[in-house]
Amino acid sequence: MFSDLTFNLEFQKDEESGWFTVHVVELPGCVSQGASVDEARANIADALSTYLDVVFESALRGQPSPQPLPAPAAPPITYGQLSVHPRFEVRV
Repeated sequence: MFSDLTFNLEFQKDEESGWFTVHVVELPGCVSQGASVDEARANIADALSTYLDVVFESALRGQPSPQPLPAPAAPPITYGQLSVHPRFEVRV
């Protein structure tokens, strides 16, 4: 049985649009956004799932993982954590 994985989140607010950008600290390039912190948190959960799918799929195929984007330069306005429970599907 796999235990939960916990990732650290950093949120930035775009002063011009008022939207929030969030990225997973441990996974550069895993980024999402939302009109509120709660919406950004929900969106990053989806982005994290897709990000991990791509990383695992690439590893299984012996391909390099996608190259991460640099972390945002603006200082975060708030921090958070997101715990996920890994699930693996066997496809034949």
